[in-house]
Amino acid sequence: MDRMEKTPKVAFVGNSHMAFWALDIYFPQWKCLNYGAPGEGLAYVESFAADTSDCQVIIQFGSNDIYELNDENVDDYVERYVKAILAVPSLKTYLFCIFPRNDYDDYSTAVNRFIRMLNQKIHEKLQGTDIIYLDVFDRLSLDGRLNPDLTIDDLHLNGKGYSILAEAVKRAVNV
Repeated sequence: MDRMEKTPKVAFVGNSHMAFWALDIYFPQWKCLNYGAPGEGLAYVESFAADTSDCQVIIQFGSNDIYELNDENVDDYVERYVKAILAVPSLKTYLFCIFPRNDYDDYSTAVNRFIRMLNQKIHEKLQGTDIIYLDVFDRLSLDGRLNPDLTIDDLHLNGKGYSILAEAVKRAVNV
């Protein structure tokens, strides 16, 4: 087997957390394709059309959809979310949980409690599938909020935050 065949091909799909990740720094030995799109959410993943069938795929999205969700529509959202994940072509799919966020004024932890509940529903719905779930929620959290030491603006991760993600990916991906 030559060197090209040994180089893993990994596609990253999702929102700004994927788009802003300096993949060449964290995974220099991999061929990384970045399909992250700032501001996107479920609709983007549902309409994802790139052929990633020859890739291992890392997906993370959902935080941009949070403010459209409530107790009445969350179960339908989870159904669509999991269906969209399963539709992305891959050799193997890894799904990050929805990350905590702090980009609101009242310093409440309510949105992160909702995200935790949403993550639990998604994780339960993934049971029986081949999707590998990467739960880094607690590693990114501090006192019910996104740890300020891991963020540049209370929403987007800094190098320390991305190091947590990279560690989780490297542990999970078999290359």
